Amino acid sequence: MEFATAQNPLATTSATPSAVNIGATLELTYTRSLAALADGTTFAVEWRDDLTTGPWHTAGVTEQILSNTGTVQTIKASVTAGASARFLHLKVTKH
Repeated sequence: MEFATAQNPLATTSATPSAVNIGATLELTYTRSLAALADGTTFAVEWRDDLTTGPWHTAGVTEQILSNTGTVQTIKASVTAGASARFLHLKVTKH
């Protein structure tokens, strides 16, 4: 995760995604390393309405690059808020 989110493995920092609810939209902002992307790491914001059953979904998630330093990107992922609750997480996979 430290490599994927461009964190220093020798420091006690953490790349914590931030989530906000803006009207009928949930937004999750996170950082990703361009070196990790080039190395085959994939990033996916997934959602579901219930934490006890069912799969995680990516349908309806849109992403926007907020900034790009040449080594790190800041990404904002958006999805429609659920009727009563919606849960988001960032899935990072190395292929």
